[in-house]
Amino acid sequence: MLLHDALYAPGVRCSLVSFVSLMRIRFSFSFRTDGLDLLYNGNLFGHATLKGDFVVLDLDDTYDNTSATFISFFDSNSEYVKWHARLGHVGQDRMGRVTKEGLLDRLIRIKLPRCKPSLSGKATIKPFSKAMRASSPLGLVHSDICGPMNVKAHHGAIYFITLIDDYSRYGCVYLLSYRYEALDVFKHFVAEVETQ
Repeated sequence: MLLHDALYAPGVRCSLVSFVSLMRIRFSFSFRTDGLDLLYNGNLFGHATLKGDFVVLDLDDTYDNTSATFISFFDSNSEYVKWHARLGHVGQDRMGRVTKEGLLDRLIRIKLPRCKPSLSGKATIKPFSKAMRASSPLGLVHSDICGPMNVKAHHGAIYFITLIDDYSRYGCVYLLSYRYEALDVFKHFVAEVETQ
């Protein structure tokens, strides 16, 4: 449940939601002597029990089905949201599976909010327009340098460069210890393609 215009109060040890705020976003309540049921569009969304002077939302998943959400409210410091980011912005289903398997057993599942990294990771770009292919070897060479890598190669290389001839699709990968070695490697690649 994503609540807008919520206040962040680090000194308060529990989250508070007003009934009026829930009614404004179309929740309804079925009152019992020991608490209430929280309904959304006539469907059971959650339970709450009376504890002292407070009605406490029951976050137990015994009533849950696959389409229902767990009740909590979202703030950017939520442990569940932090784990969502730590796990590479995995989806709601996978987060639920991880929680059910007991790997995140102490966390309360919530409906994940939309986050920009998740949306960016799923975004696709339109393909480039049809480019002219090279008409001869070495007319166009595609190249990319990657690194530094966390683990060094046996001779100390922490970068690699790929070079692909557009005409023949002949390609090579070279290991580099330093980025400045790229020009020498390119000259070596050109010489190799010309002799081939």
